[in-house]
Amino acid sequence: MYDISIFCYGTLMKGFPNSRYCRKAKSIENATVCGKLYQLPPGFPALQVPPECVLWTGSKDVFADAQEEYNQNSEKDFKFKIHEGWSVVHGELVTFADPESSVPPIDKLEGRPFFYDRVLVPAKREDGNIIAAWAYTMDKIPFGADFLPNGIWPENRKVKAIKISQN
Repeated sequence: MYDISIFCYGTLMKGFPNSRYCRKAKSIENATVCGKLYQLPPGFPALQVPPECVLWTGSKDVFADAQEEYNQNSEKDFKFKIHEGWSVVHGELVTFADPESSVPPIDKLEGRPFFYDRVLVPAKREDGNIIAAWAYTMDKIPFGADFLPNGIWPENRKVKAIKISQN
């Protein structure tokens, strides 16, 4: 069985309304990804990531997706980089030991694949290690969404700084 890690940047994080979906997490730690964060008109956030950061697009087969995450992390053929025109987005890296029971309810909550997509992207952990992790992203941000230039939702949330270098 493979673990699966999801980069959470909104209501799935500790202390937020949907954190109950992460109760069975093996671990939760601070992390960052390259992207753009928006607050949608209903009040929850949406993440965009640069196309060059997408390592894999999620399928209906969660076990195969967990296996792809494992393969990507074994090969380490990717780098963490903040691309020009993009910024650092802060969130939590939530790791589950049982993807086939943990991920489908989150996919359903996130309206995948009709509202959000689940894509594999480089994420920088609090300890500085870089791994491939899944993130729920949105290609087309709806009219009326507010860009959050600090990459933090909600904007007043305190985050622990993670050293970001372009290497």
